[in-house]
Amino acid sequence: MSHLPNHETGALVKRINRIEGQLGGIKKMIVEEQPYDEIIIQLNSARSAIQTISKLLLEAQADHSLMNVADGESLDNEMKKLQKVIKQYNRMN
Repeated sequence: MSHLPNHETGALVKRINRIEGQLGGIKKMIVEEQPYDEIIIQLNSARSAIQTISKLLLEAQADHSLMNVADGESLDNEMKKLQKVIKQYNRMN
């Protein structure tokens, strides 16, 4: 994906696994009828973690596009790919 360690597939999968754990904990809180404010705190934490992964993927795409252009790929094609990722990223925020 990218040459940066936090963009590697393994690192991203670890982040996703943590989020899955968070969501499981949130589900348990709901089942146990924990206070809503505490549940919302945990939901915000999970949302923040998802946004972080989204940012890392955006960075990875930018890095990937720059490396591809340096290797002779079409600048126009790489710009289109990057613009598509930026558009999706902006929909999250």
